[in-house]
Amino acid sequence: MGIQGAAIASVIAEAVSILFFVVYTRLTVDIRKYALNQIRSFDFGLLKRVLDISVFTMLQYFLSIATWFMFFIAVEHLGQRELAVANIVRSIYVVMLIPVNSLATTTNTFVSNSIGAGAINQVIPTIWKICKLSLGIMVVFAAIVSLMPGWVVSVYTNDASLVAASVPSVYVIVGSLLIGSVANVAFNGVSGTGNTRSALFMEAAVLILYVLFVYVAGMRLRLPVAVCFLTEAIYYSGLLVASVIYLKKASWQNKRI
Repeated sequence: MGIQGAAIASVIAEAVSILFFVVYTRLTVDIRKYALNQIRSFDFGLLKRVLDISVFTMLQYFLSIATWFMFFIAVEHLGQRELAVANIVRSIYVVMLIPVNSLATTTNTFVSNSIGAGAINQVIPTIWKICKLSLGIMVVFAAIVSLMPGWVVSVYTNDASLVAASVPSVYVIVGSLLIGSVANVAFNGVSGTGNTRSALFMEAAVLILYVLFVYVAGMRLRLPVAVCFLTEAIYYSGLLVASVIYLKKASWQNKRI
């Protein structure tokens, strides 16, 4: 079915996810306790409070996805072969990010719960513990991929020349994700404090650097695609520095929702 089959598969996957969440919630959560079995009148006040927090997160994810679009536009200027390399490497990148994103989301939840329970002194130690765990897992992934990059790429293509062309970019994203394994967790710790406005500004500032690097390296200087992927290292480094500064210097302990 080609590209249509991929689209249909994506829709089915989303539908199955929704079904799973509904069934899981019904079986494991006390729906009466949380009034999930009741239909109440629409609460515009509650909606406003939710949007005051979530609207910045929505914009943040939009900007994050939009910069990926910019990246591929830049790589497309380098040629079809470079674009093919970028697509393969991006697939490997997304797979390697799965455990990191899981731990990052967990960090967000733990930080919010700790603040809600009044255990603010546990926030920073919790974030750093998860950072160490995330880095440890990524080191294992990075070692495996670095030892056999050709084999990993060959999962996506049988073209030997394309496999060889993809290996340098694989090494770049492996190094970037070692930084990202810590940066993602720390940044989600920032979001977990409830200050989503600051999180948006931090990511927007870092994404400006991301886009500028991609524009100069890919569209102006027309450097190899592996060099273009260095923008991920720049992105994660900036995000990590901004997150650490926020957690150490900002008055997030006094945030009220």
